[in-house]
Amino acid sequence: MFKFLRLLHIYASMAVVVALLFYALTGITLNHPEWHSTAGQRSQMAELQLPAELQALSFGDDKLQQAAAAAKIADWLRVNQQVQGAVFNFTYDGDEQLLELDFKRPAGFANAQVELATGTVHFNREYAGFLALLNDLHKGRYAGSSWRWFSDAVAVACVLFALSGFYLLWRQPSRRWQGVTTAGVGVLVLLLAYALALH
Repeated sequence: MFKFLRLLHIYASMAVVVALLFYALTGITLNHPEWHSTAGQRSQMAELQLPAELQALSFGDDKLQQAAAAAKIADWLRVNQQVQGAVFNFTYDGDEQLLELDFKRPAGFANAQVELATGTVHFNREYAGFLALLNDLHKGRYAGSSWRWFSDAVAVACVLFALSGFYLLWRQPSRRWQGVTTAGVGVLVLLLAYALALH
């Protein structure tokens, strides 16, 4: 059991060492929103024209039909404008013959307003830069299910790393109470920081 937990402690930490550093460092940048960086920032506004076959799409009154038609236009934007977005939503106004597409991703978004009668697409894209990307990934904001599963796996590995480390220390009588005292101090510092945050 001791040997197994020792190996678990070592390899759990190695599996998440880069991710742990990432979450630690971006935790600092999130705590300091006054730190700004324009590196990588960009924006784009353009007026596009739908291809004839997409302009001829029928939206009708059925929600599934509208979703299928909107998805085809969204796919065209992804290919022709390299639009990225883990979160996609659309709204359709039949009276105005207006389709609005929203693509959201960490640190950015793209929006397209499509005048179906004329095929004119008013396209807008914003990207807030590399620091905003790292901060949004820390929060899992608009990062999609794959990143959410990755974050969960990192969290589980960190729990295993922490608990196995505590057990390994507990099995060493010469260091046990120093380790427990250190853990207790850590808890007290946490509670003190919380109490001070309330005042």
